[in-house]
Amino acid sequence: MGRGITCTVLCFIVLISLVIPKGLSEEYSPCPPKAIEIAQTETSSKTEWKVSVKNTCICTVFNVHLLCPKFESVVVGNKDQSVISEIDKTSICLLNNGDNIVASQVITFTYSGDRVNFALDTYNIACS
Repeated sequence: MGRGITCTVLCFIVLISLVIPKGLSEEYSPCPPKAIEIAQTETSSKTEWKVSVKNTCICTVFNVHLLCPKFESVVVGNKDQSVISEIDKTSICLLNNGDNIVASQVITFTYSGDRVNFALDTYNIACS
């Protein structure tokens, strides 16, 4: 009886070790980080930048935070202040006021100053 239990336990451990990595892997997420595309281009003015953030996921994302180092040194246009804002001088910015960004939606904003290297930090997913 000892061998049967040992074999069962061993088989269970092998099965779990095959399933868990796939369950935790971002490639199996409905919205992996690469599904949030960030593009930045210089406008006709050498100190003005246009940023586009596109949700290529099939689900809605919300509460999107971007890393935004040195953001305090730039000037965001009045109409774009609800689209991008720094959270308490933390170099983390809230996109779209935390509101939903549906599949294929693009959020854009412009700012003036030195180029900021925006990168995705965190986000939430709503998939139905």
